[in-house]
Amino acid sequence: MRRIATLSAACATALVVTGCSSTSAESEEVSAQSDDCAAVTSTDLATEEGWLGSIDQAPDTVSLLIDDGRGRTVEHRPDEEQVLASAMKVVHLSAYAKAVADGDLDPDEQIPLLEWERWYVPGTDGGAHPAALTRLGIANDGISATDLNATARLDDMVTAMIQESDNAVPDYLRFRLGDDSVKDAAAESGWDGFVVPTLVGDSLPLFDPALAEGDRWETANRWAFDQPFRESVSASVQIPSYDEQAAGVEKFFTRGSAEQLTALYRSFGDGSFGPGADTVLRHLEYQPAPAGTLGLGFKGGNLPGVLTQAMELRRDDGTVATAVWLVDGLPADRYEEAMNTFTVQQGLIVDAMSSSDALDRIACVV
Repeated sequence: MRRIATLSAACATALVVTGCSSTSAESEEVSAQSDDCAAVTSTDLATEEGWLGSIDQAPDTVSLLIDDGRGRTVEHRPDEEQVLASAMKVVHLSAYAKAVADGDLDPDEQIPLLEWERWYVPGTDGGAHPAALTRLGIANDGISATDLNATARLDDMVTAMIQESDNAVPDYLRFRLGDDSVKDAAAESGWDGFVVPTLVGDSLPLFDPALAEGDRWETANRWAFDQPFRESVSASVQIPSYDEQAAGVEKFFTRGSAEQLTALYRSFGDGSFGPGADTVLRHLEYQPAPAGTLGLGFKGGNLPGVLTQAMELRRDDGTVATAVWLVDGLPADRYEEAMNTFTVQQGLIVDAMSSSDALDRIACVV
């Protein structure tokens, strides 16, 4: 099959923790006074000052909500919906976790690779799918699995969705579970009215806007089960410019707010999500926990023009901090810079969940 590729060359899926302060904060809402705040003029995203400056300089491109779990919050346009990119995959994860808890899915079920790869649009995920195959020890040619008769454990597929940000697994889970299960899982944590996305159906219109017409889930199913349609679409692909891709992302991809994602992460971290919360945390907190904590869970994402970060931090004292920082409207040069330096932003976010000083720095620019 002809490979389809976008400008998005990497996924902001790894969380690199540069520090995690255990400083306690008094229980109060952050309200930084202008005379206590120094002007932030940096535009260098290789520095924390540059990320702070990006909020101050382009406030209409940011939706942010940080809650340290001890009564202090910083927020900026928290109810404004922006493109979520792969951060929305936690909804599919929560639906999977509910199904496992209810006995409707067996995490040890062996899934034929054909059933996984039929939901894969080659080359549109920054190499996430082949990277996941390689980590799982599945033979591949750098694009797809070489033996579609081989199998993968269902729970391992879910790790690919979270760790490498594989785009095929969410549509596979939607197909297996049905839309109501995904919506119900979102509603369980307070996100009512969640519109279930399709990564296949949202991605294909970037290359042919006509494919956005009608029901995009039906289009995704045609891609998955209609080989002539799949071959026809692949053969006619024209790679759009960055600006065209970014405009398509804003038009076609799933949107949500920092408030909505925060509700999910808090329900996972404090257990109010109910049965299945342990499975969610096992997947989100796959990296070692920082000192003094029980776990740090994360799912971020990126698409042309968009970078998203969402986290929860569970402490030994039972408190739970959450943070969501959504950015859109990034021009090509700024997007490339962000993709090369997002670990700096992540370090700032983690510090803000634990340190009153770091939280105050963000409060000064919102």
